[in-house]
Amino acid sequence: MSRVVTRADRSRDLIAMLVLLVGAALYTYAWYGMHNLATKQLVIPKGVPAMRYFDTYWQMFRVAKLFFLAGAAALAWSFWSFSRRVDKPA
Repeated sequence: MSRVVTRADRSRDLIAMLVLLVGAALYTYAWYGMHNLATKQLVIPKGVPAMRYFDTYWQMFRVAKLFFLAGAAALAWSFWSFSRRVDKPA
């Protein structure tokens, strides 16, 4: 028995993948920011503590992980909703 992939199925998958991509992009940006901060390639204005930048990148890591979890949950939900559906024979 074959199942028909509907537009809603594709939309759920697309949204889940976009959420995962946002998480990956944010994680990568935060990683490069931390790397540049650690190697002193990041120009920090005088009077601004480096810890402020560290905290910002650390929070980006945390938000990126939330996006990863949300994307994984959306993919699991999409798979679950597709697998439990029974299409009527034509």
